[in-house]
Amino acid sequence: MAAAGGGVRWIQGLDVTRPRCQKGAALVLVMWLIAAMAITVGGALALARDEVNLASARLGEAQTFAIGKGIARLAVLDRARARTAANDDGEVDEAALTRVFKAQYELDGFRITATVYPASGFVSIAEADSEVWQQLLVGVGALDEGRAASLAQQIVETELEGSGAGSGPAGSFQSFSRHRQARAGVYVEQLLGVEGMNRAVYDRIRPSISPFSVGSGVDPASAPPEMRAAFGSGIEDGSSLDSGSKPDAAAASGYYCVEIEVSTSPSEGFVQRIWVESRGSDEFSAVRLARVEKPRHKTGGDSG
Repeated sequence: MAAAGGGVRWIQGLDVTRPRCQKGAALVLVMWLIAAMAITVGGALALARDEVNLASARLGEAQTFAIGKGIARLAVLDRARARTAANDDGEVDEAALTRVFKAQYELDGFRITATVYPASGFVSIAEADSEVWQQLLVGVGALDEGRAASLAQQIVETELEGSGAGSGPAGSFQSFSRHRQARAGVYVEQLLGVEGMNRAVYDRIRPSISPFSVGSGVDPASAPPEMRAAFGSGIEDGSSLDSGSKPDAAAASGYYCVEIEVSTSPSEGFVQRIWVESRGSDEFSAVRLARVEKPRHKTGGDSG
């Protein structure tokens, strides 16, 4: 319909008398589309950053894993050389058997620190004293005294299924020694099958459990930082960390935990523990990697 002369014109479906209202609606629609696109782009960028960070972390973990195995062997050999060089008279330095050795290396721009702890500074998987397990579960596993005492007793009493020494699959975390076979063929992972054990506690205590049988108790001279913190007073007065016997230094010789810290960038680093057995009658013989732990991000609580 149209009015005569200069009157108002009506077109079906469109009110030409309200152009400002239509322009406002279009502007709101455009702004909404821009906001939606901004959110989408922002989300995509955040996801991309997360993917880059994840890829970087995995790359750093893979680099640490690859470097660690070679550095573990090198550090054990360097420790043996240092001990031999100090003994000009040719006699064995008994004190050096329990001495913690630390060395620094540089490789392709990576700064690496390796600390060699004798295995006697850790709780052995073959440990039969519930008090030692209880202290570990409280100090490192973060359990209360009641739960720790109950779980420690369960660990000692549980018949862990073993296999013949050396019969485990290649690359498995088999806790046996070809010289000592207490709980021979027992895997550390079998602790997960002990009644009362859960994954969180297991993950906390696992790095502090030696796969070797080197005697009862924990030697304070060989203990790493978390063991010193967990067993406290026993460390300070220089006594053994349990009510039983202190591990024999000579018997424990040749069994080590090498803690490796790799700085992959100025702001990122990884820590890994590798359990090493030195074969033969002297420490210059070939070494065997008995257990290789997964690298973890270095935190303020890690040593070094």
